Amino acid sequence: MEYEYSFKVDSLDWYKKYCEENGYEKRLEYDQVRELFTSDNKILARITTTKTENNIDIFLDFKDDDDSERIYKEARETIPLRVTDENRGAIDSILNILGYKKKKHLVRKRYIYKKGKVKFEMDDYTKPEIMHVVAIEGDKDEVTKVYNEIK
Repeated sequence: MEYEYSFKVDSLDWYKKYCEENGYEKRLEYDQVRELFTSDNKILARITTTKTENNIDIFLDFKDDDDSERIYKEARETIPLRVTDENRGAIDSILNILGYKKKKHLVRKRYIYKKGKVKFEMDDYTKPEIMHVVAIEGDKDEVTKVYNEIK
């Protein structure tokens, strides 16, 4: 189960500074493209392409679909499956037979900071619109404590 507070902000600067001043380690910074697919089963399929300086990784995973505007969410999420040239056709056919249809195309830069059982994922979106999103994920009690501290 994933426990997460997620909210839109005007800028990521304050949250990056908070992490740096409160002992969070910057783990990653990368460009990401995510294709979201939906079906009648209320579970999202996601094909995510992550680009770093030296590497491109593509993964498929599934997550409970929650389009609500709620800040706090609990969701099930699968372990990611690596997408390769060899299995891409099989993945596409599985999504097709399960009735998945493309919902969104997202483009963003992601920054990840981590300390103990809490992870900040901060996203600068450029598509489908320009926006900035902060997500605090991890242990339920710990993320609630951090969220209450910064709100």
